[in-house]
Amino acid sequence: MILLVPILVFASVVFCVSAVVSLRAQPALRGRLQQYVGGDEVSLYDTDLAKPLLDKLVWPLFQRTGALVGRMTPDNVTADIEKRLRQADYPLGMNVNTFVLAKATLMIGLPVAYGLPLWLGSRGSISLFQAGVIAGLFFVGLRAPDWWLDHRVSVRKRQINRSLPDALDLIVICSEAGLALEGAMARVVERLKGPLADEIRRTLGEISLGKRRRDALRALADRTEAHDLVAFVAAVVQADQTGISIGNVLHVQAEDLRLRRRQRAEKEGRQAPLKMLFPNIFFIFPATFIVLVGPAALRIADQMLTGQ
Repeated sequence: MILLVPILVFASVVFCVSAVVSLRAQPALRGRLQQYVGGDEVSLYDTDLAKPLLDKLVWPLFQRTGALVGRMTPDNVTADIEKRLRQADYPLGMNVNTFVLAKATLMIGLPVAYGLPLWLGSRGSISLFQAGVIAGLFFVGLRAPDWWLDHRVSVRKRQINRSLPDALDLIVICSEAGLALEGAMARVVERLKGPLADEIRRTLGEISLGKRRRDALRALADRTEAHDLVAFVAAVVQADQTGISIGNVLHVQAEDLRLRRRQRAEKEGRQAPLKMLFPNIFFIFPATFIVLVGPAALRIADQMLTGQ
């Protein structure tokens, strides 16, 4: 109860503040809605009723609480989280504030969910093992969101690196057919799917809005930080600055990426026996041993017992 009372009070205050702010924002929102719907007046009450409870209450409260927690987060931590979220393409629509709030919720909620019933049931006495479990849950809540986000980043980088050789081959073919680099990249967006196609589509959108091609390509490399894509962008930008033929650069980069993909496949093939060693030792070998030796061992044991 000592821990639940401050949490309930804090949640009530945040809910009241969000309600007051939303009531003050209703006239402005009504004016904006009337600009899109014409002369018919739209009731904000009806539109709010049409939303599910999660969108009306839980999600706004979660966002406002996340903004409050995000203000208390150091700038260097916020910048690092923003960088990793951008590389992971903002999974689940998360931003820095929601990620920090989810991390804080797990960090506090897991130990409290496990330790509070034990503390109430044992009247304030917790064993050393239970305290260790609480500390472990605190560490899991602290690090699990970072592990999940790092995994999403690594998976997305791997997908980009795997699809880049095929995309570059298509760019080379289109450039040889007479298309400019932007037109070849547009063909890649039409033919391919995945993170690389999404990033190229965003880059083409930035170029169409007036951004220089080299700056848009550099932004592409900064967003993804995939090793092969960064090397390709650096080569293209250097060729653009020095006046070297883009076609020759594309040919060289395509051959280099195909070589890297083959070397990466050979490396993973050499690592496969080592990765299969521990599953074989702990799962396959014991079952095989039981199947082969088990009947003979049972027969020997039966004969020994019968002889006695």
